[in-house]
Amino acid sequence: MSLGLVTVGEGRAAVIERLGKFRVVLGPGRHFVLPFVDSVRVRVDLGEQILSAPPRPVATGDGKEVDAGFEIVFTITDPQLATYAISNPAIAIEQLVRTALRQEAGRTTAERAVAAPGDLHRTVWTVLRDTTGRWGVAVRKLELSVRRPAAPETPSTAQEWY
Repeated sequence: MSLGLVTVGEGRAAVIERLGKFRVVLGPGRHFVLPFVDSVRVRVDLGEQILSAPPRPVATGDGKEVDAGFEIVFTITDPQLATYAISNPAIAIEQLVRTALRQEAGRTTAERAVAAPGDLHRTVWTVLRDTTGRWGVAVRKLELSVRRPAAPETPSTAQEWY
């Protein structure tokens, strides 16, 4: 920021604080602010963002494990909430999905989780929709992949350790 001029690019927003307290959210364009009094707290990308997580083991209710991964498409709908209600929306969404997956997988069997992943999807989607709205985030798409874990590799006779 120089001489009280703040430029905000297309598809972005800037959260402005005055003396450390929220003042306004600025949209695209050039804006005048008071130098040394107003400051840009954060610039927020308002476009779609993709969060993808590789499959990780998740324990099921029958004591077995399945590998569950996901991909989420989300957008920031309220820059003020996304800045002050949660410190990092992407990390918070990932942790929320992992927690919901663990809880729901713990209520079902490995066979059912692999054969009917729609039940897991519905539960995780409901948790995401209900929680992220309070953060100023809208989840547009959720894709879950649930599969049996790969069989552990057995060493061949040529690779035996003595």
